[in-house]
Amino acid sequence: MAPAQRGYLGALLDWVVGWKSSLPAESTSYTVESLRIPIGNNVHLAADLYQPLAPSPPKGTVLIRTPYGIGIAMAIAHARPLAARGYQVLLSSCRGTNDSEGDLDPGRNEAADGQAVLKWMREQPWYTGSFAALGASYIGYVQWALLSETPPPDMRAAAIYTGPHDMSQFIWGTGALDSNVFAWSDFTTRQMRGDSQLSIILSLRSQQAALRPIFDSLPLIGTTNKYFQDRYATDMPPWLEKTIAHPDLTHEHWKPLQHGHALERANLPILLTSGWYDLIFPQVMEQYEVLSRRGCNVALTIGPWSHFESGTGFNVLSETYNLFEEHLSNKPGANLRKSPVRVYITGMNQWLNLHKWPPTPKGHELFLSSDKTLSPQKPTAGDIPNSTFTFDPSDPTPFVGTPALFDQGGLQRKPDTALSERHDVLSFTTDPLEDDDLEICGKPVLSLFHTSDHPHVDLLVVLSEVDAAGVSRPISERYMRLKNAGEDHTASGTPRKVELLDCAHVFRKGNRVRVMIAGGSHPRYLRNLGTGEALGTSERMEKAVHSVGHRVGAESRLVLPVTNARSEAVE
Repeated sequence: MAPAQRGYLGALLDWVVGWKSSLPAESTSYTVESLRIPIGNNVHLAADLYQPLAPSPPKGTVLIRTPYGIGIAMAIAHARPLAARGYQVLLSSCRGTNDSEGDLDPGRNEAADGQAVLKWMREQPWYTGSFAALGASYIGYVQWALLSETPPPDMRAAAIYTGPHDMSQFIWGTGALDSNVFAWSDFTTRQMRGDSQLSIILSLRSQQAALRPIFDSLPLIGTTNKYFQDRYATDMPPWLEKTIAHPDLTHEHWKPLQHGHALERANLPILLTSGWYDLIFPQVMEQYEVLSRRGCNVALTIGPWSHFESGTGFNVLSETYNLFEEHLSNKPGANLRKSPVRVYITGMNQWLNLHKWPPTPKGHELFLSSDKTLSPQKPTAGDIPNSTFTFDPSDPTPFVGTPALFDQGGLQRKPDTALSERHDVLSFTTDPLEDDDLEICGKPVLSLFHTSDHPHVDLLVVLSEVDAAGVSRPISERYMRLKNAGEDHTASGTPRKVELLDCAHVFRKGNRVRVMIAGGSHPRYLRNLGTGEALGTSERMEKAVHSVGHRVGAESRLVLPVTNARSEAVE
């Protein structure tokens, strides 16, 4: 099919996107050509090639490989704005998605398929000799897969928006099954059967309610299969059933989806973007930590965004454009960032430009007391009773806080006040802050003397701020399935160390600090049934009693990473 030139309506749409993305003015129009990319075994991938009319040759080639289709919804966000500013963009659909051939097996073929696309691209007369890559979520994952072997010598830069490098960690990384894998499976099933983009987007509004019967019924594989049969007249995807059946991340099943070694091999400029409320945020922080430790050219932007927003947040595309201008178009100094790290500090609702993450912290200790207070004072009495709660998987502690995969959140998380009032949650709260605001940047750490009467339990820890009206909002959290849960840490004198997720927040004067401890966050993480049996087939449930110790010499304590980042920020 011959290349088609952009029309007037398309030009208007592109102008709006460029303006909203803070991009410089367009420099050219472009053409679009449909292609088929052979990747071996008689499999061809669908692709569109966006070629600017000027300059000739283009300033560089940008590669975007996506499982979400190559139509207007994907093109308008990245391919079209870059083509209108002189970059050639190859937008390709992943195996088994859109009009690409083959079977979808998420994450499993992306390393090999990416290399095959590169080999083909290099052989084309229009290839500029170097390329950069960009994209969010799964599109970010395919970039890590591409970097997992020897990094391509002609790859000049990567803009990876909230892209996991390890799919297994996203799904089973806490030890519990993340329910968002069902949301993604539901989404791609609709896409592959040919539903319109509009109907898919509208369905996301009710997706969590529609999926809820899967999470609340047993056995899990049976209820999942029934959902797909009733809704789509087909069995659940084979890859999803295998995902449920393999909680052990050391199993051979997961190796093709684990690209952590790419963090040790990547040697090109990389822009990382995520949000404080993003599902992939922990992996993005690991990526930054490893790359910065190695001395790589890495930039980090963290906004007040959920996963859905992290690839489209304020200035994300303009930062990518500047990155490509400097490293792909060879314009020294075109990257206008003030500092390697740009974070949005919640509580104060302002952006900070920092030289590194985290700023150097000073530990601030708060002790958990049996009277449910959180205080700088250590307990002094000798015989202090434990705090206890019972987790009942038939009435699991509900999920509150981080938005789901396709949620579009605001600038803060949903209140968790109701969570603090539940009988199966321990809540410890300070007095109102009297002297000044309290700024923290980094990972809060809970040293917890914890035991359980049952070996199979999960642990949720949530750090929140309580305002003057008594409304509590989460700041950071950590969920984990415990090993040796029945071990009495109080008796051993060695606490369980729980590192919460990174955060940048200011607790305002007059507000209170709260930490909550629970045994579940259902259905974000599918409840621990308490039996130790396979999650997919088990139909039994058992309760578990958790205990938190407070005695002298074995004090459970929260350590906050107090900083002065606002005064040290780059102007």
